[in-house]
Amino acid sequence: MKIGILVDSSTGLEPDKIANTNIEVIPLHIIIKNTQDILDTKEQRDLNNVYEQIHNGVNVTTSQASPGELILKYEEMLKKYDHIIHLPIPTNLSGMAQTAVMTSKDEEFLGKVTVVDHYLAANLLGRLALILNDMTKDESLEIKDYLEKIKLWEDNSLIYLIPSDLKKLAKGGRAQSLLLSVLKFLKQKIAIQWGLKPKKAAMGRTIGSIIDKLLDNIKEKFKNAYKIILVRTELISEKFLNQIKSKFEELKIDYDDEIIPTPFPCHAGLETVGFLIYDKKMEK
Repeated sequence: MKIGILVDSSTGLEPDKIANTNIEVIPLHIIIKNTQDILDTKEQRDLNNVYEQIHNGVNVTTSQASPGELILKYEEMLKKYDHIIHLPIPTNLSGMAQTAVMTSKDEEFLGKVTVVDHYLAANLLGRLALILNDMTKDESLEIKDYLEKIKLWEDNSLIYLIPSDLKKLAKGGRAQSLLLSVLKFLKQKIAIQWGLKPKKAAMGRTIGSIIDKLLDNIKEKFKNAYKIILVRTELISEKFLNQIKSKFEELKIDYDDEIIPTPFPCHAGLETVGFLIYDKKMEK
């Protein structure tokens, strides 16, 4: 069976990363000033100076792809693949997953589209998509084999988000009850562990103290070697970025430095960083 993998632009997978693969990306939407609606693609982001507008305090948010766009994408992919495995942005970040489930139940897609309920996000989900793409080379594999791999990644990973604009994140409704309870600590940085229910993982006045506190959780979770994907915007202050990298190097942490997908700084601020952690055995 020939399998196609569908993700959205919240994974950070740009066209050059998925050339000659079975992975396709459906763009989310970026909403500027509540009136201008553009696709979350590099071309449109650059054309509309999205990051500059966020920096200038313009109200920039995101929205899911429409049911119509999703129907067209499913139809397009099913001309090339026997089955689609769709990994949408998770339900605690968007309504995209509910839209996908509803659309997949249309008669023309029954038995041909599997929408996966999961809590992976950002570049970690993008990295998993590349692993799943490697699996598509073996057409004897069944859907359950892919679902088992996805569950394995869920069970062997952690996601920490350190937002730079807590008020904006709370206003957007993401982890609202948690954020409202910690807004009084605005002078402190807060690390949120993202999962089924986001929860406060650590607080501190410096990024170094945050990392030290998170290490206890990380070491408890990962008994073997682990990898951290540091995600951030290109506009992050050099001083802040160097503080993070220096701390990682001091602790001899193996990490990759990548750009965070646009939906996250749209909702959490330009200085937002994420630590996406997974067991190194998952790379095999």
